[in-house]
Amino acid sequence: MRSHRLVSLAACAAAITMLACRQKASAPAPSGKAATSDWSAPAKPTPESAPPPFKYPAPVKGHFQERNTGEFDLVDGIASPAPGGGGTVIYVTSKSIASPVLATSPCPMMQARSLTQLRAAGWSEVLLDSKGLSNYFAAGKAFGGSMREMEVGGHYWSSQLSLKNGRAVGSVGHRNRGEYRFDLPLAAPRVYESSEADWGESRRGDPNAPRLAEDAVMAAYKALDDAAQRKDLKAFLAAQGFDAKQVEAIRGLEGIGPDFAAYADRFLEPGTAGEFTSRPGTAYVRSEGTNSKGKKFANYYHFAPCRQSLVLIRIAENPQ
Repeated sequence: MRSHRLVSLAACAAAITMLACRQKASAPAPSGKAATSDWSAPAKPTPESAPPPFKYPAPVKGHFQERNTGEFDLVDGIASPAPGGGGTVIYVTSKSIASPVLATSPCPMMQARSLTQLRAAGWSEVLLDSKGLSNYFAAGKAFGGSMREMEVGGHYWSSQLSLKNGRAVGSVGHRNRGEYRFDLPLAAPRVYESSEADWGESRRGDPNAPRLAEDAVMAAYKALDDAAQRKDLKAFLAAQGFDAKQVEAIRGLEGIGPDFAAYADRFLEPGTAGEFTSRPGTAYVRSEGTNSKGKKFANYYHFAPCRQSLVLIRIAENPQ
C-alpha cells in the first residue's frame, strides 16, 4: 500500500513539474526581453543602401539665358544621329543625366529627355549637319518656358562639329542666348527618336510605327504611378527599361533624391488614368487629381516605345 502511494505521489510530482514547465514556456517574456521560441516574427526588410556617388567630368560647359525660359549653366548632354540621317542632334542639359551610361542605350535621346523632366532641368538642342551648321536653335526648361528659332544657315547662331573616334566635339554660340562647348560620346540609337524640331512640327514618333496598344500604355502608366506614390526611384526607372547599371548610376547622381520627390508629386491623387490617345510611335494618357499641396491638375503623360519598354518622355501639366 505504501509502495502504491509513493508511486502515485511521484507521478503527481512529475505531472506538476511538466505543467509548470509548459506554463513557463508559454508565459510572455518580461518587458525588454525576447521570448525563446521555435517561431519568430518575420524580419523587417532592411532599407536599401544608397548607391555610391556617380561622378564624371562635365562633358558640356556653357551658359544659356532667355527672358521667358530663364538662365542656367549647361553641364551634360547626348549626341545622337538624327533619325533618317541629316545630321547629329546635340542635346545639352543644366543637370547631370548620367550621360556615360546613356550613350550605349537603344534609346539614349528618349532617356535623356525623360531624365531632364525628372530633374526639372534646363536644356538646349541643335541638329548639326556635316558642315557643323544647324537650321534651328531650341531651348527650354522642364515644366517651364521654351523657345525655338528656325532659320536656314543659322543667322543668329554659329556652330561647329567634329565627329572622330566615336565622339562628337564642337560648340554652339547664339548671339543673344549664350554659348556652350561639348565633348560627347556619339550614341547609336536602335529605335526612332524624335528631335525637338520634329516635336515642333507634330512628328512625335516614328511615322511608320504602329499605334501603341491602350492596354500596354495603361499598364506602363500604372507601374510608374505606383512607384511614384512609393517614392521608389529604382522601380520607377526599371519600369521604363533603364538597365541595372543605368539605374545604379542615376541613383548616385548628386541631388537626385529631392528632384525625384518633386517629380513624383506630379503623379496625382487618385491618379486614375482616363483619356487615352495613340499616334504612330507615341501615346499619352490623361489623369485628373490633386498633388500633395491640394492643387488640382489634369496632366498628360506622354510615352514612346524603346524596344519592349515604354519611356515616359514628357509630362504636360495643366492646372485646373
